[in-house]
Amino acid sequence: MSRSGTVEQVISDVAESIEDDVESVDGFDEWVEAHGLGRTDSAEEIVARQAAFHVSLVSTLHESYRNEGVELPSLDAENYRESVSEARAETRDESFEPYFLSEVADLFSKDDLSRLIETREQFLSADDPAESIGHVHESLVPRKDRHKLGQFRTPPVISDLMAKWVVRDGSDLVLDPGIGAAALSTSAYAAKKRRENESELDEMFGVDVSELSVLMGTTALRLSNGGGSPNLQTHDFIDLQPDEVDKVDAVISNPPYTRHHEFDEDVKAEMNRQMENEADRSISTLSPLYAYFYIHATQFLANDGRATFITPSEFLETKYGEDLKAFLLDNFHIRGFVLYDREADSQFDEALTTSFISFLERKTADEDDDEELTKFVRVDEWPGQDAVLDAVDDGTEGETDWGFVNTVRQSDLEPEDKWDDLLDPLDIGDDEQLVPFSEIGEVNRGIATGKNDYFCLSEDELSGSAGEYKWDIEDRWLSPLIRNARAVPNFDYREEDWERQRNEGEEVWILYHLDELEWVPQLHPDSDDGEDSQNARISDFGAASEEDEEDLPSIVEYLKYGMEELEVHDGYLASNREPWYVFDRRDPAPILYTYMSRSRGRFVRNRTDARNLTNLHCVYLDVELAEKEIDALLAYLNSPFADEIVKRHGRTYSTGMDKVEPNELEGVPVIDPRTLDSETVDRLAGLFDDLCEASRNGGEEEVLDQLTAALDDILDV
Repeated sequence: MSRSGTVEQVISDVAESIEDDVESVDGFDEWVEAHGLGRTDSAEEIVARQAAFHVSLVSTLHESYRNEGVELPSLDAENYRESVSEARAETRDESFEPYFLSEVADLFSKDDLSRLIETREQFLSADDPAESIGHVHESLVPRKDRHKLGQFRTPPVISDLMAKWVVRDGSDLVLDPGIGAAALSTSAYAAKKRRENESELDEMFGVDVSELSVLMGTTALRLSNGGGSPNLQTHDFIDLQPDEVDKVDAVISNPPYTRHHEFDEDVKAEMNRQMENEADRSISTLSPLYAYFYIHATQFLANDGRATFITPSEFLETKYGEDLKAFLLDNFHIRGFVLYDREADSQFDEALTTSFISFLERKTADEDDDEELTKFVRVDEWPGQDAVLDAVDDGTEGETDWGFVNTVRQSDLEPEDKWDDLLDPLDIGDDEQLVPFSEIGEVNRGIATGKNDYFCLSEDELSGSAGEYKWDIEDRWLSPLIRNARAVPNFDYREEDWERQRNEGEEVWILYHLDELEWVPQLHPDSDDGEDSQNARISDFGAASEEDEEDLPSIVEYLKYGMEELEVHDGYLASNREPWYVFDRRDPAPILYTYMSRSRGRFVRNRTDARNLTNLHCVYLDVELAEKEIDALLAYLNSPFADEIVKRHGRTYSTGMDKVEPNELEGVPVIDPRTLDSETVDRLAGLFDDLCEASRNGGEEEVLDQLTAALDDILDV
């Protein structure tokens, strides 16, 4: 490969040469743990790339000081270490301080070091240095691992929007917790320079747990300013004390999206105690890290100061979010929330999350908010920065050609309510044809086995054509199975689908009816084999004939294999069942619901006697419906109209996944086919048939449009 290339190409190329050696550098394990790289499958590769990026940034920062007029020797591969040390002494910029990646960089050959030093010219000449640095930083982590780290670059269109709102004066002191690649800080500094009064780079404060992030931030801000130094420091923001930083006028933040279960329990408990002390209220231990950033950042904000955060929107609707919402109500005038629809024109697609921005103003203890208004703004298509800010700040209201704006008195907001409803109020009217689903049916979870790969079997495993064993288990102990949501990609599931999956070697059987086995001491680890040992006899299984008796031992052998080889009985669910191999009974559900999705859920007509696991909901009918009436109901349930209602009853997680619980689904308003005339039932049933065929052969959207038109005719909504 030639010496030329983009920064990303050079970094990727030279990093390969040291990838196998980085683990031997002192501090490797500590660095990996501190940066969460243990959650990835590419820790060595990422560290090698980070070290290469470090050299590129240090070289860029060094040259920026030379361009400013600071007398420093030129930096090259021969004097790299000495020149960096001299720059630290001369500038007192802590970004030159050696740390773990400095040691890793010693692994590079002189030639590779020279190539990395040369890349500084691309940063120095970039029109938007912060954006260039952010792009390179993002490329260090393979795409498959990026979401595991919960760290995402803020796109310029959003960072500029946030900065324009949060900065009101050129002399504002600005804090960026979790500075990352300084996308928000550089946008905030650019906004400062556009405001009245003089702006200085040392009015920019930033904190990050990573020395690499502080180096990125310092370099990006200096290049955007042409000189001077910001006040950035390597620190865990949650540990930063308010007296270590002056009260600031603005906080702008894209905090890590780390979930609560990714922390050590003791660390999380201590953080939660700290947040409860700072918030002076109870805070859920299920809160993700970004919720703590809201609370802790408030301690650094002056009265009347502004704060803006970009985070997932899930706290609007979750139970743990109630504590955060209560904190925000107590401490801020909530000027607005802006949600970018990820299915429309999301500016933040890489995070696979809802792009959600909070606009907050710090209030004093004696202020009330009886007359304060909060804007809930949904952006379906990007209308431009000014239109969004106008929606937050002025009287824009209702449906727009780019989204929806809802104005609510802050005093009317209750922490216990689902605030996400306010981003798109849905008035379905008083149509008497719509009833809660609970009036015509019920929804249950699927079967929870506790160890699916043991209790679920393929035809190959039963016939002996796969693996080490052949389990010739009699049909009486098996039930057909729909293994997961991927098995039902269409709107109905047919015998031919099940047979195809069986022939393709998928797990289409589940051990079932095992409650019919009589007591077998060998299958009960805590039992006494003494006087009940005769119960191990095959005749005690309740077999009806000698032929049955010959087949029965295979199921016993398989269960013994599960105990002795796999220790299935020690699993959490199995150990809490008696006997361990018998789980909840479920009749085959006539309707299945794919309750977790990133697009739209599907209500699937199950035309088989197959049962399903917990990755699908079981939908049962409590009323007698004809076949066409069931199809008419399914037509309604799969319509875009009903899909929107169902989503509103559920919740959206930070990964962008929509999820609906059984009790939530039972509250969804649905048509009662028994109240419809036969012509309407036939029309809807026919559309469901068309939808089933279209899902297999194409044209699904056309049928969904027809469904929407039909419901417009049928319902008064």
